[in-house]
Amino acid sequence: MRSKYRIQFAPESLDEIKQVVDYYNAISYGLGKRFKQNFIDAAKKLKTNPFYSSIRYDEVRFALIKKFPYAAHYTIDEKNKAVKIQALLAFKQNPDTNWRIRF
Repeated sequence: MRSKYRIQFAPESLDEIKQVVDYYNAISYGLGKRFKQNFIDAAKKLKTNPFYSSIRYDEVRFALIKKFPYAAHYTIDEKNKAVKIQALLAFKQNPDTNWRIRF
């Protein structure tokens, strides 16, 4: 049996998630809720298998959000069995000009 990883969030990623949920709710009633549920489903998969996605840049991987043009960019801390969601970015956003400037 695989050991489970904890999910952690960079504070900015929580803001990004809220902004996207609000954006989709403004477009259509319930669409933000659907996005949030799909995000939660992707995060649950990371708990049991954070290595399913290959490294995209630096040590960052990303999990696609089903049916939405977004991905959760995350890193893995094997020692502490944690997955840290660093950012939620639309496919058209460049990590170099978005979340990577936080460091």
